[in-house]
Amino acid sequence: QTPRTATNVLQHIRGLATADTSAPSILRPIGSNRKIAPSAGEIGVLNWPPAQGVVAVSPLPETVQAWMMDFETNNPLDIIDVQRSVFAAPIRTDIVHRAVTYERNMKRQGTHNTRTRSEVRGSTRKVQPQKGLGKARHGTRRAPQFVGGAKAHGPVPRSHETEIQRKVWLMALRSVLSAKYAQDQLVIVDNMEIESHKTSDFARMLRHNGWSPAVSTGRHPSIMMLPLMEPDTVTALDNLELASRNIPGVSLMNAGDAEVYEILRHDYLIMDRKALDLLQGILKPM
Repeated sequence: QTPRTATNVLQHIRGLATADTSAPSILRPIGSNRKIAPSAGEIGVLNWPPAQGVVAVSPLPETVQAWMMDFETNNPLDIIDVQRSVFAAPIRTDIVHRAVTYERNMKRQGTHNTRTRSEVRGSTRKVQPQKGLGKARHGTRRAPQFVGGAKAHGPVPRSHETEIQRKVWLMALRSVLSAKYAQDQLVIVDNMEIESHKTSDFARMLRHNGWSPAVSTGRHPSIMMLPLMEPDTVTALDNLELASRNIPGVSLMNAGDAEVYEILRHDYLIMDRKALDLLQGILKPM
C-alpha cells in the first residue's frame, strides 16, 4: 500500500481537478441530503444520455422484381427492379374510389336542362275561376302539375367538377398499379413498336400472347397500353395506333396522361420501359 505522504496527496488532488466532468452527477448542498437537479442546459441525470432521433427502417428491400417481356412474342427478356413504393404499395380502395369519382365527374358534360315556368310554352291566362266550381285553385297551364307544364326544381346546365388533393390522387394511382402487379396483370415490355399496321395481325398477336380471349368465346379483350409518346417516338408508334384503334376493348393512352379509372377498368396493363421510368419518377414518395 502506498504511504500517504504530502506528495501523494497533492498528486491525488491534481488528478481530481483534471478528471472528466462530463458525466452527470447529483449535487447536494453541504450538510444536506436534498438533491439539486441540474439545469436544462447542462448535462445531468435528468437529460443523460442525450435524446436521439428514432428513424423507422423497413426490413423489406426498396425494390421488387418484374419480368421484362418482348411485346410481339411475350417472351421474357430480362428481370428488372421496380420501386416497391410504387408497385407494391398498400392498396387503398377508399382512395381509389375518391380518385375514380373525381375523374368521372370531370368527364361529365353537364348539359342537362329542363324548362321552367317562364320558358315552357303556354298561356298565362287563369284556367278557371278562383271560386264557385268546388275544385282546386289553379292559375296558368304552365304550372308543373299540368301535362305539358314546366319542371319544378329541374336540372340546369352546370359543371360537375370536384376537387381532390394531388397527393391523394397519386396514392390512388400507386394503389391501382400495385393491384395490377399483385394480380399478375402488369406487363412491362422493352418497346411497343410493331412492323405491321393491320388490325388482323395485331389481334392475332394479342391472342398468341395470351392477352386476348379466343375468338370462339365471343368476348372482347380488355387491354390498356401505356407507352410514353414523346415527339421523337410518336412516328414509331403509328403502326400501333392504326392497328389498335378498331379493336373493341383495346385502349392506347400516353403514359403522361395516365388515369386511375382507365387503368382500373381494363384487365391487362402494358407499359414500356420509358413509361415505367416516368411513373416511378412521379410516384416515388419523397
